[in-house]
Amino acid sequence: MSKILLISHIFPPAIDGGSRVIYKLSQQFEARGHDTLYLSSNCSSTDDFSKKHHFYSKDLTLQRSNVLKIPVYTFLRRPLKFINLFIPKKTYLHQLLKVFQKGPLFKFFPFVKATRKIIKFNPDIIVAGPLPTAIVLYAHFFKFLTNALTHQRSKVLINSSFHPTDQDFHQRPLIRSLQSADYLWALTKFESDYFVNNFNINRDKIILAGNGVDSDFLISNASTHQNSNALTFQHSNVLNILFIGTLSAHKRVDLLINSFSLLLKSKALTLQRSKALKLTIAGQKTLFYPKIKNICDLLEPKIKSQIKFVFSFPQKKLTKLIDNCTFLVLPSIQESFGLVLIEAWARGKPVIVSDIPSLSELVNQSHGGLIFEQDNQKDLQTKIAKLIKSPKLCSQYGQNGLKYVKTNYTWKKVSQKISQKLKLS
Repeated sequence: MSKILLISHIFPPAIDGGSRVIYKLSQQFEARGHDTLYLSSNCSSTDDFSKKHHFYSKDLTLQRSNVLKIPVYTFLRRPLKFINLFIPKKTYLHQLLKVFQKGPLFKFFPFVKATRKIIKFNPDIIVAGPLPTAIVLYAHFFKFLTNALTHQRSKVLINSSFHPTDQDFHQRPLIRSLQSADYLWALTKFESDYFVNNFNINRDKIILAGNGVDSDFLISNASTHQNSNALTFQHSNVLNILFIGTLSAHKRVDLLINSFSLLLKSKALTLQRSKALKLTIAGQKTLFYPKIKNICDLLEPKIKSQIKFVFSFPQKKLTKLIDNCTFLVLPSIQESFGLVLIEAWARGKPVIVSDIPSLSELVNQSHGGLIFEQDNQKDLQTKIAKLIKSPKLCSQYGQNGLKYVKTNYTWKKVSQKISQKLKLS
């Protein structure tokens, strides 16, 4: 069996796709009998890297001896920005400091203590992610130390969760970390091709494994669910649109709220006037949330009453949230994969997504929903109305998505692809 060190910037129960994939892979490795050690900050979100008083990750069920949670410095971001004002922007040092401004900046003595444990652990494999945090740089640091101080030859696997349109991901230290990694865990073919074509990365070291869901998250009887889902849609007095994700600017929750509001005012739902239409927004608050709240506060009281927010929900509540929805909408303009898509499909629910490459690739392959033009409020409104008016289409998309996830994206299948490439027994 192998010794595997896993590193992510935050730790469950934080709602974050980039850290969740690392944690889920650690569970799979443990189930296969591998010895794991997990390193993370003690924060619940990336916003906490710069908050004086931040929320700690306190899930007691996850407090195990093989999990190292390190506190962070929250006051260094501004000093680093100030120093960078005097360093030429095109230099490597300037870009390195920009990466560390993103955090996490681990406190020195707890970090030294954790480093000693890692050296003693002497990992065969180091799995790290996501970008654009400094986590991947820590991974290469640990590889250097263990290889220098022991006879071990550790290898690094990076899950970048890459966003091509975000310039923070293109800092030279991060690109070099991808180029020097032994393996890259790609979530989509688009991401894999992007690495090869833009960063001159050898395709042989890329593992196109995607993301995953637990097998017990899948609905048990597909055909029965398809029929009951269609009947529920036909006879339910409430049609519920669902969004799940962090309430960040790039998720475009504001676009969804505005589209929902205009849809309620339009004549597009004449046939559905007897049904109540609801919008549920489930996710973790970020610094962008006050702007979302302001948008809702300006809505007519009747429309505002049809929008519900759910914050920091436990993973076990995710199933109920999805099962109670009619379909899921992800209007995001930056996604490396869109974990919520396969979670919705795993429960037989259709989706609507923006036309960014990573999301449209999944929907086109699965035939599990509709695609709208990103940032196009009218087009999103039209696509929502289309699903509301067609229970049969909704049910078929949900069924297609379920089959797609069962075939490609359970954690067992994802971990098998990775284990085979790493040659883990």
